[in-house]
Amino acid sequence: MQDNGKIIKMEVVTKITTAMGALVSIGGLGWAFLGAIEFFQGKKNQNAQQTDNGMVGMIYVGGLASVSESIAATIVVAINSIQF
Repeated sequence: MQDNGKIIKMEVVTKITTAMGALVSIGGLGWAFLGAIEFFQGKKNQNAQQTDNGMVGMIYVGGLASVSESIAATIVVAINSIQF
């Protein structure tokens, strides 16, 4: 009975970790969208600093969004490899 309880707890932890990775990815994509808005506003107003800030925001946050899912998957694999 005790082993079954540990398995259920580990499943909950892996589901939470997967959900957190998905939320970070979704948040990152939303943030990249805001960077795109800033980029286009800078282009429209011919503001080089605002254009650069928007471009850098899209690059950094796009990287975060793409990497967060793989980090969450790696954590889940590590959690599943734990033996009691």
